[in-house]
Amino acid sequence: MVVSEENVEVVRRANAALNRGDIEGALSDYLEGAEIRDLRSAPDQPLIASGKEAIRAIWVEWNSAFQELRAEVEEWIDAGDCVIGHVHWRGTGRESGLAIDTRQYDLFEVRDGRIVRGVLGYASRAEALDAARPG
Repeated sequence: MVVSEENVEVVRRANAALNRGDIEGALSDYLEGAEIRDLRSAPDQPLIASGKEAIRAIWVEWNSAFQELRAEVEEWIDAGDCVIGHVHWRGTGRESGLAIDTRQYDLFEVRDGRIVRGVLGYASRAEALDAARPG
């Protein structure tokens, strides 16, 4: 297995755990100082979550706000140190009943077998690939 395939597996495993509602299992694939940036965050949500505790807090909030919130990855794109998922996010608001049904590209940077950064919400494959390029 080459390094980039290992990176895809790390992100795939974390995503599967999150879809099962296993927040601790998902976090085990993140570095302690990891950062998640949500380009499409709601006005009452932080744009950036820095560190595992902040990421945990966001995911707990998402799980409490939605019934069966799922991030179904339709395609994994190996981009070297980054992994991009073409993701179909679905869920129903627990109280509002409002449905979320959106597709986007989410990018994850992996270093030494752990996720160090995630950027959620790119509108296109090209935009996500451009963001994955070093420099």
